[in-house]
Amino acid sequence: MGWSVDDIIAEAAGLPLRDAAYMIWREKSTFERLEGRRWEPRDMSTPQAREKSMQEFRVQLTYEHDFAQDGPTFDRLKRAHPQVGDTELKAAIVAAVQFDDACFRYFSYGHGEGYLDNVPGAVARAARDHPGYLGTTHRDACNWVAYNMK
Repeated sequence: MGWSVDDIIAEAAGLPLRDAAYMIWREKSTFERLEGRRWEPRDMSTPQAREKSMQEFRVQLTYEHDFAQDGPTFDRLKRAHPQVGDTELKAAIVAAVQFDDACFRYFSYGHGEGYLDNVPGAVARAARDHPGYLGTTHRDACNWVAYNMK
């Protein structure tokens, strides 16, 4: 049995705001799957059409990343922390996305015995630049980076 949207929101509600924002941001793909997000059909009929479609898709993803505080992540965080003002919610989302980006930016395959040896250092460096997260969030960030960089 997997998580439901309500399960994720309930878990985030038990976390401090910044940690909840990070968790909700990190679980955006899970939310999209559970909420049944439908993507616009893309034209893949020719190499040129495929390239144009993929460029448009990248632009859309970049926009959603760069303005996460104005999209579904905001609504989800608001459900988890309804007592918090919109400005504070948006700031927490921006901070969470920046922390997540830093975890991946600081990751390198080039040091240590294996790539897993490099994950804790990347997250620790991101945590120094973006303080205020729980140790459990650092652990979750390590797991997230390890999973995505394998």
